[in-house]
Amino acid sequence: MKETDEFLILKEFFKDLGNQYFDSSGLLIGPGDDAGMFSEKDQELIFSTDVSVSGVHFPENLDSQAIAYRACAVAASDIAACGGSLKWISISLTLETNEKAWIKGFAQGVIDFVETYKVPVIGGDLAKGKECSVSVGVCGALDGQNFMKRSGAKDSDDVYVTGNLGEAYLGLNLLTDNKKDLSNIEKLWIDKYLKPKLHFEFAQELSNFANSCIDVSDGLIGDLNHICEMSSLGASLDSDKIPFSGELEKALTWGDDYELCFTAAASKKEEINRLTDLFGIKISKIGCIEKEKNVKVLKEGTPITFEQTGYNHFNA
Repeated sequence: MKETDEFLILKEFFKDLGNQYFDSSGLLIGPGDDAGMFSEKDQELIFSTDVSVSGVHFPENLDSQAIAYRACAVAASDIAACGGSLKWISISLTLETNEKAWIKGFAQGVIDFVETYKVPVIGGDLAKGKECSVSVGVCGALDGQNFMKRSGAKDSDDVYVTGNLGEAYLGLNLLTDNKKDLSNIEKLWIDKYLKPKLHFEFAQELSNFANSCIDVSDGLIGDLNHICEMSSLGASLDSDKIPFSGELEKALTWGDDYELCFTAAASKKEEINRLTDLFGIKISKIGCIEKEKNVKVLKEGTPITFEQTGYNHFNA
């Protein structure tokens, strides 16, 4: 297998990724210098970063193109959850090998992402290490929208979730089992894991009505608990109203769905329902915010007990 050095890798595969979107993003200086320069007048900017590690966030044998796309999407999901528009991404890659075929596939995954969401790559870094990890920095902007905080939930807010939970978990299992002859629904589950769909325009409109929001990365119960803790409140969910596939516990506690969980006043019900028609996104009202400071899931009024409430890196 042919290998090459890090600087040639950066020049050959990553130097101009997404440069066709520089003008629209406010990016003045892109990859090639020690840092990129970004200018945007009269706008509030949002920054976040996310790390994906082999064997933790994705299977060790996952192909590099899929690793790249998923790492970018996972990081950018935080911008959508705040109601922002994505402006640029930065990628730092640690890998065990400098095999060109692997790196070419990774670069293609980045290309797929930037072309899907029309966003430039501002820069990044490359290093050799004992395992593959991808750190993606993201910048977003509030184009007149409200920033949807986790701490904004109000007592008696309705709790909503987009999409169908548990599908990414099922897709991951199919990948790790290396199942062949997949059905159409199984292919959709795998795609849900590999290529989470980010709802930027939906979230920007949602910011006019929602009091709080979070992306479902570590399981609905755990992520909703973040909202409740930061809002000094609790929540009660009706298991019969939660849209999910597979086992309920895995659907609510595993994560990787990157759907949006949000709260809004009951008076905003019509506006929320209108978003379903406007964006073609499934939205389900699954419970309500309450004063008692815990998140509980009820089945016909009886609390359901789960072994865990969400994914935790140090308790997994």
